[in-house]
Amino acid sequence: MISLTKVAVRRAFLLVMLGGIFYLSHQPSLKVIPPLFPHQDKVLHAGLYFLLSVSMIVNRDLCRGFHPVPVMFISGLIYAVSDEIHQSFVPGRDCSAGDLLADIMGLAVGLSVYLWYRKVYMKIG
Repeated sequence: MISLTKVAVRRAFLLVMLGGIFYLSHQPSLKVIPPLFPHQDKVLHAGLYFLLSVSMIVNRDLCRGFHPVPVMFISGLIYAVSDEIHQSFVPGRDCSAGDLLADIMGLAVGLSVYLWYRKVYMKIG
């Protein structure tokens, strides 16, 4: 049996990721990080959505009755689309297909690593 504390920490991780992405998306400008290389923002988008996929993976028990990977991917995709739409209403921000693609890549990499891990280490098809 999983302790209530562990469940609370897992749920908090998911909520922090969702809230953090929303908070960052609501900022009029994110020039805090100096540009180190071209398209740095795409790497940051992918990294955040990779972490979102990790937070969904540790909370996969919320997908009772469904195969968790498609549910997590579709949920992450809906959140990414809504995030880009949200940014279109924030002054100084815009809705970007490139950012959405980076979000999807981060989700896909995270879920692919999970599927690979399950297959190799847990011997689950």
